[in-house]
Amino acid sequence: MKPPDHNRLIAAAAKSVLVSVGCAQKGRSRTWLDDHHWWVGVIEFQPSSWSKGSYLNVGACWLWYEKDYLSFDDGSRVEAFHQFKSIEQFADSAQLLAERAREEVLALRERFPTIQSAAAYLRDKRTKDIWGHYHAGVSAGLVGDTRTARMRLAAVIASKLDFPWALELKKRTAELAALVDDTARFRCEITAVVGRRRSLLKLPSLQDGASLEP
Repeated sequence: MKPPDHNRLIAAAAKSVLVSVGCAQKGRSRTWLDDHHWWVGVIEFQPSSWSKGSYLNVGACWLWYEKDYLSFDDGSRVEAFHQFKSIEQFADSAQLLAERAREEVLALRERFPTIQSAAAYLRDKRTKDIWGHYHAGVSAGLVGDTRTARMRLAAVIASKLDFPWALELKKRTAELAALVDDTARFRCEITAVVGRRRSLLKLPSLQDGASLEP
């Protein structure tokens, strides 16, 4: 059975635009990935429960925490809902969405070409979010900024959130915080975490000997 017209139009537009810049479709879904080993650009042509069409979400997903799903750790919705009304009309919408996705992906690449650039961005980004502190702390630890790493990881541990996922995050953060004074050991541990996260997401394995050297 063929997929609905709007899904086929999105897939065709995304393929024509995103493959040329190195992105790959996640299975047969409406999600495309831009893989940079320690982070992944996530492009989601998000459907609606109420109408045929698509939103567009684009963001960076950091891979230094073990979980089996993608997340928009930096970035999210960049286009409001485009409704399918006809094949001709939505072909234009799908092309617009794909081209906007390419622009956003290229902007993410420019923003995060290295771990140093990501660490500086996350260090300076204002946040009260427990995940924001975690990502800033880990990236700081990877580049040897132990002062920032200690401070941001401590903010995670001090969070009053007591949901099961938050308690698990705080427990894991405490383990990492104990390593930040030994940058080489910290990098080795986070490299292993990234490898396991990639496995959970069914992404290609890191090459043998790969590390998160800045």
